[in-house]
Amino acid sequence: MNYLIVVPRIVSQIGEWYMFPQGIAYVSSSMRAAGFHPARLNLNHEAGDEYAKLTDMIRDVDIDVVLTGGLTGQYGAIRKILQIAKGARPDIITIVGGGIITSDPLNGMRALGLADYGLSGEAEISCPRLCEILERNGDVESLPAVVFRKGDDFVLTGGKSAVVDVEKIPFPDYQGMGLDQLMRTMPNTVGLNEVGTVPIVTSRSCPYGCTFCFHSSGVKYRQRSLDSVFQEIDWLLARYDIRFLSIQDELFSHKIERVYEFCRRIRPYRVKWWAQFRVSDVTPEMVEALKEANCASMAFGIESADERVLKSMRKKTTVPEMERALDIVHRAGIAIQGNLIFGDIAETVETASNSLKWWKEHAHYGLQLSMIVTYPGTYIYRHALKEGLIADPIEFIRKSCPIVPLSHMSKAEYLWLLGEILSLPRKETPIPGNHRIEYMDYQNARMDFSGTCISCAKENHWPAVDLFTTESLLCKSCGQKHISPIPEELLAAFSSGIRSLYEAYGTIALWGINPYIHAFIERLEDEIRDKVICVDDSALRHGLKINGVNVIYAGSDAFGNAVSCVVIMVVRYYSNLKQQIPRTHGHLKKILSVTEVISHHCRNEEITQTKTVDGCE
Repeated sequence: MNYLIVVPRIVSQIGEWYMFPQGIAYVSSSMRAAGFHPARLNLNHEAGDEYAKLTDMIRDVDIDVVLTGGLTGQYGAIRKILQIAKGARPDIITIVGGGIITSDPLNGMRALGLADYGLSGEAEISCPRLCEILERNGDVESLPAVVFRKGDDFVLTGGKSAVVDVEKIPFPDYQGMGLDQLMRTMPNTVGLNEVGTVPIVTSRSCPYGCTFCFHSSGVKYRQRSLDSVFQEIDWLLARYDIRFLSIQDELFSHKIERVYEFCRRIRPYRVKWWAQFRVSDVTPEMVEALKEANCASMAFGIESADERVLKSMRKKTTVPEMERALDIVHRAGIAIQGNLIFGDIAETVETASNSLKWWKEHAHYGLQLSMIVTYPGTYIYRHALKEGLIADPIEFIRKSCPIVPLSHMSKAEYLWLLGEILSLPRKETPIPGNHRIEYMDYQNARMDFSGTCISCAKENHWPAVDLFTTESLLCKSCGQKHISPIPEELLAAFSSGIRSLYEAYGTIALWGINPYIHAFIERLEDEIRDKVICVDDSALRHGLKINGVNVIYAGSDAFGNAVSCVVIMVVRYYSNLKQQIPRTHGHLKKILSVTEVISHHCRNEEITQTKTVDGCE
């Protein structure tokens, strides 16, 4: 049999940064180690019509089996791969793995519909075994934790998937997944702002059981030996120009002596790095060792500043521990990454107010604010199903997990909270002083700009900063967080594009809201705000207003009857949403990314020449 491993399209256009697909890369190398020779296709690096390339590859190489996978939030992109594969060759076998299957195996497969087999759990062992069974026409039911089609539904085989020995599996297939191409792009996510960023995993799972977390690699926490880790680092350094290591562990600091040993060994490499820590583990001595070892950013699971919510979340941390750890790290000049997440089962107006008050008093840490996401496989997901808060788990997965009202707060209280979360970050987080925009790239929605740090007054240059994102720009000297300015020329470009679209389609729906987009909409002129509405896939945001602009639920009649054109504002979600939206909103005539709207202003072309988009008729 001929095999093809396909990485789902995450980026909206070539050259954007995305999180390297470690899971698929591990499966690819494990397949090769087992004697298979799969072709590999990373759709994030394919210019032009990436799905035409997938079709051609299936037919030209005579592919028998397509393997893909990812997280639940990538549902649309994963399903598109399956759709194209079945269209290119109806008898092709399709296999899916990753969080979308592991978190809720049967409903994940039902949501995708077009997959033949689903692999629950770590697939480095089960994927080669399944392929061996398929090649000899063996009994799939002999393999544990596999979902397969039986009649009109799917069944899950008994048993648990094999726990992977992290010391024995081969390194990820970095070359086959196109790491060299990804390294040329600039990450624009919290804590990562360096070209030449390389991911690495030194442990799997997490020894804790927070109610909102799902561990796709299983519940057993395993750490690799540092000898193995540094063999991989040496292998990477011999092949790539590495400037920054992104350690992708769910928890890096579980064994403190291992942290000290890692610091001692990584220090001579003079490479910056980032990892996840726990506030209860932080000491001045450990932070000093991290600083000397070029640790540039430390991530923490903060989640709440109210003890009642922390207890409900089963965090097993306290507010004093959190305050002490963040103070130590901030004084050391190491950048901090973390979130306050709102809407837990125990959340009330009082608990949310406590966290918001604490956040304002500690805004210099630059923690992000967001609503809790009810991911499949978590305790809160099971709670939401039991309480009827998620009526249809299959549709919930297809919508990529919209916000669920887990607490007993009223609709008005939720709208207040949502407004605070969206408006506060850009009000309280500083813009660099004396900032100067040096280059505006409308086509890719990026800009280069410089400015001085508001903390240490050092000059910084930030290249290729993505617009319309929840960004966090770090001072290269002290780690202070800043936000980027919203340029007047960007507002003008967007307004010009909206006017053109409005002439052809009437009211324009802006899909997706984050703090940058909230502030951006607030600054639009009245004439443009009158031409748009905001739309969201969560009914919870229905009724929110942004400076007179209504936010409506995508499932409401107000959206279906009033809108025929959607602009997806959060660029990183465009690839997934352009596949997902037409399934439930077939009335739409045009779906486009905000980058297309603003680039129209620059290239002076009519973006309304074509009134259809792939998937929309």
